[in-house]
Amino acid sequence: MKNPTPIQIGNEVKRLAGIDVYRNTRAAQYVEYRALICFILRDKLQMRWTYIASFFQSQGKHMDHANAMHLVKMYPIYKVYNKKLQKLEDKFFFTANVPFDEIDKIKYLEKKYVRLETEYLDLKNKFKNPLVNLVLDVPTHRTQEMKGKIKAIKNTWLKNIRGGGLN
Repeated sequence: MKNPTPIQIGNEVKRLAGIDVYRNTRAAQYVEYRALICFILRDKLQMRWTYIASFFQSQGKHMDHANAMHLVKMYPIYKVYNKKLQKLEDKFFFTANVPFDEIDKIKYLEKKYVRLETEYLDLKNKFKNPLVNLVLDVPTHRTQEMKGKIKAIKNTWLKNIRGGGLN
């Protein structure tokens, strides 16, 4: 298979191994085939550890980055005892570095944007005070200007209060 995606790699390993590699079990054969997938994702596609873990999680397998690191570390040992692993590994061809890391960054940033937008709207709804909503709508690059103007207004009020003027 030439330049496969992570899902294609996982599906092909599942098919050729005859087991569901995403099944939540620690049985040796499952662990060894998951190690193969992790190795290919890390070594051939240069995916980050957390993205490898996220990929497995998206397929229903409980995993974190430390599990992925351990599987890749152990893969050479598994290959010595399970000759099928090398045969499966050889079925995948990569002609160029596929920038999956960049794709993952874009997905991460899109999710972060949606989360921040949701938090912003929640804040806006939480504070029904029109002054707070006005401040929340100030563009980030203008916050220092707004801060200065608010301080000036506040200082004018304080002078009036101390000087016996209007409040």
